[in-house]
Amino acid sequence: MKKFSLNKFLSNNKVLFVIAVLMSLSIWIYMSLGSANDTNLTLSNIPIQVELSDEARNSGLQVFFNKEQTASLTVSGNRAVLGSVSESDVVVTAAANSINSSGSYTLPISASKANSIKNFQIASAVTPSTINVVIDYFRENTFDIQDNNIVYRVADGYYGFTSLSAKSITISGPQTEVSKINRVCAVANIDGVLKESTTADVNIVLYDKNNNELSQKLLTFDVSNITADVNVMPEKVVDVKPVFKNKPSGLIISDDMISIDPATILLAGPASIIDKTNFVNLETIDFSNLKAKKVTFDNIGINIPRDCKNLSNTTSAKVTIDFTKFKSKTFKVDKFTVEGLSDKYRAEINQNSIEVSVIGPKSQIESLDADEITAVIQTSNSEGIVGSVPMPVTFKFKNSDSCWAYGTYSANVSITEK
Repeated sequence: MKKFSLNKFLSNNKVLFVIAVLMSLSIWIYMSLGSANDTNLTLSNIPIQVELSDEARNSGLQVFFNKEQTASLTVSGNRAVLGSVSESDVVVTAAANSINSSGSYTLPISASKANSIKNFQIASAVTPSTINVVIDYFRENTFDIQDNNIVYRVADGYYGFTSLSAKSITISGPQTEVSKINRVCAVANIDGVLKESTTADVNIVLYDKNNNELSQKLLTFDVSNITADVNVMPEKVVDVKPVFKNKPSGLIISDDMISIDPATILLAGPASIIDKTNFVNLETIDFSNLKAKKVTFDNIGINIPRDCKNLSNTTSAKVTIDFTKFKSKTFKVDKFTVEGLSDKYRAEINQNSIEVSVIGPKSQIESLDADEITAVIQTSNSEGIVGSVPMPVTFKFKNSDSCWAYGTYSANVSITEK
């Protein structure tokens, strides 16, 4: 008897063909039997639809939830059919058809097939079984954002202030919730001691009129990712100095003639400016308004350098000028000259003299003669003017460099073209 050889048996093409046919038939039978059996499939993240009545929608009522609500459930059916079933084949609804007024409601959830022809069944209850919603009218309000809840610390000798990337915010949502908002705050806590400017993200916190924090669950903001710039600048105490117009070139104003309150202010600004700033100027005081007496100006504005802040919280100064030791005298001046006239024109002075009140130190006033005073007619702003017109007059004093003219003067001049 010949010995059986497995290798020889398997190398026979006819044998291999029979084996392949039998295996294919077995697999087909298995798959057919398996697909005929029902199986289960869990569907998740199915959007929940809330159905309002036509009457409620027409009256303006809307449905508000915390975020998009989804549900899950189990379906059953033929294995081959379930292979093509997805969340879109199931509709999950929360019925609110009987609700016609605003309020908070808990609604039962139900599910149905989106297409009744598809051969599968809903095999379980919906999870969750209920949904909490707010039904209300839509409201939208715009609020200023307050920045006084941004906490930080600056080093000694520095000043800090905040500026937000958005000054206001529009909040929308249920009318009941929006109407509770009394103020909107940007909140942040910045660590460390600051010597340089920095930027931080802030949280928006809502408060009611009783200072209670409000929920934001049902609200929508038109601005997100708000930041706060904390600007940090060095401080410096600087002098406050007066500025004069028409001041005599030789007049020295001593400390007993003038007082300024405040005499200094605390200034903050960029280092490039603060390092070069030792004083700030007041608005101009015109000497033509000063008599030989003591006078006080209560609100002379303080001019602050650009990009700087006056930390003394005063925008003006009180200036007292005491010229009670000076003397006043009236002179009749008959010496005139014209300045500033274009070469295209000529001017003829229509008056012979002008009276002027002169103020100055007693020694200079007593030695001053009328023929040492010249009335200067200023015509620099007369371009294009022809005819007899009044023009402003200033005065020059020979050998009296600490005297000035009190008051405003003009002289009549006839201007003609050459």
